[in-house]
Amino acid sequence: MKNVNKKENSKKKSASQVFKNQIFLWKLCFKTCPWYMIYHLYDAFRYQGVIFLEHVLGIRYVLRCAEFQEPFTKALFYIGLILLLNIIQIIPDGFFIYGWSFKCKPKLYRALKEQLFQKASEIDLFCYDDPEYYNDFVLGVSESEQTIDRFLNMLNMGMQAITVLFTTGIFYLTLDPIGIVFVLVSFIMRFIVSKKLNKVNYENRTKVNPHMRKRDYVSRVFYLKDFAKELRLHPNAGTELEQEFEEANENIITEHKKVSRIRTWLGFVKDYLVSDFLIDGLYITYLVYKAAVLHALNYSDAVILFNRTGSLRGCMSRFADLGPAAHENSMFIDKIRAFLAYEPRIKLEIGQDVPAGNGELVLDHVSFKYNEKSRTVLDDISLTVKPGEHIAIVGYNGAGKTTLIKLLMRLYDPSSGNIKYHDQDVKVYKPSDYHKRIGVVFQDFQMFGASLAENVVMDDLKKDELNAAAPQITGALEAAGFGEKLAKLPDGLFTQVTTEFDNKGVDFSGGESQKVAISRAFYKNADILIMDEPSSALDPIAEYELNKAMQTAAKGKTVFYISHRLSTTRDADRIIMLEEGRIIEEGTHKQLLAKNGKYAEMWNAQAGKYN
Repeated sequence: MKNVNKKENSKKKSASQVFKNQIFLWKLCFKTCPWYMIYHLYDAFRYQGVIFLEHVLGIRYVLRCAEFQEPFTKALFYIGLILLLNIIQIIPDGFFIYGWSFKCKPKLYRALKEQLFQKASEIDLFCYDDPEYYNDFVLGVSESEQTIDRFLNMLNMGMQAITVLFTTGIFYLTLDPIGIVFVLVSFIMRFIVSKKLNKVNYENRTKVNPHMRKRDYVSRVFYLKDFAKELRLHPNAGTELEQEFEEANENIITEHKKVSRIRTWLGFVKDYLVSDFLIDGLYITYLVYKAAVLHALNYSDAVILFNRTGSLRGCMSRFADLGPAAHENSMFIDKIRAFLAYEPRIKLEIGQDVPAGNGELVLDHVSFKYNEKSRTVLDDISLTVKPGEHIAIVGYNGAGKTTLIKLLMRLYDPSSGNIKYHDQDVKVYKPSDYHKRIGVVFQDFQMFGASLAENVVMDDLKKDELNAAAPQITGALEAAGFGEKLAKLPDGLFTQVTTEFDNKGVDFSGGESQKVAISRAFYKNADILIMDEPSSALDPIAEYELNKAMQTAAKGKTVFYISHRLSTTRDADRIIMLEEGRIIEEGTHKQLLAKNGKYAEMWNAQAGKYN
């Protein structure tokens, strides 16, 4: 008995959630385009209303005129009236379909995606490290437009079904109530089968999704120019990717095959047994018997009843499909709403303002791992950095250098221990304010399809704002060694970066792009500068010039260098060497060479490049 109650409560909860999800989309759509949504419902009502007047009342009237030998002028008058009504309603219908919809649908898509993009900018970075969460996130975002399309179709389908049910239902009750029983049985059976079929489709979609992501990734690799050179130089890599594509494709086919038999049977029951056989077979036999044998029904009414049975059956089918379709769409809306409802652990606008000026930065027994199941990336790190001190962080790949920097920037919080700035745990500060105090050049920096100035400022600037900020932007670019290239650009700071959206755009070389990325940190004029492999794409001369520029631009600032190229780090006030997440050596360049330990070993391996 308890299990039965649990199932009933689960069904009620599920139905309630489906309804709430549709209300969520209705509120979003109505707030964005209220008159479009109202007309969308009216259009469905108008469409079926005109069909009822024309295909039921009109045809019935004409047939009765013929059956009972009424004057032809009566039939002609009614036909003319229906034609006039059709001509009148075609005008707003065309405007709605070919005009209004093309303007409003993109607005609805944008309204939902703006919420998703805003939330994406707020969620904690560790969410991207969770494959299950990330899969759900990608599925929700990729299905956002289709979710709105399905919702609009359901509204249209529902309103048409209600209109047909109301008009045709009254018609049946007047002429032959028994016909409703046939349609009702067909409806109930179709509803049950449709619900089962939609559940199978949804479960199949979720299982196929990871394989589709893999297949789509391989597809992108083959057509994006970023990978073109590598694929041509390493044809075996392309062969391997083709195998990956084939494997993903085979997995998709395998998942589809698993449900192909149940899909076939459910489709057969849904489209034939509960529709064609029940209505076209049994019901037409009943009508012929009642009209030809019992003479209890006019032939014209029998024809109209059978003809309208298709519409009523379609209406009931739409109702039957509406619930499962809403349930299926609700599963995607669940993911979207769960994503939008996610409460970040690091809330950008909550906390105290960071005190003015540069301050001491302290790491107190900091340890970190990306999730409970992963290995410890940083283990008991303790470090005190004075204001204006230049720290180099070195170590082999996987030592934890970049992770340490992410903690310093508070993109993640430590698993244990704490980080202090101005004698306060950084958790008490407003993250958005704390982030403003940090200028950073990431190892995997990105160039964006915007103007050069916007790529430096990392903001959308109006022309007058850009002109006002031009001296600082130019100064930052020159400090990063980009001044000579800037002077050659015909559009200067207004040059479009990349040719993807503008034929007059410029694709910078790796070294040039890195200089632009470095200029972002210089422009920000932050108290703390973080340089993650700042010279990896630069030639030795450009590297030397950058180091000189850094000494000038970073005067009085706290600077962290992360680099494999030790020429960048030897002039640092202090060098921290990490290995397997722990500090194994610490000191100046000379002190560490004198120790003849791991740092000296790394330096001697590269010494020929710098002596």
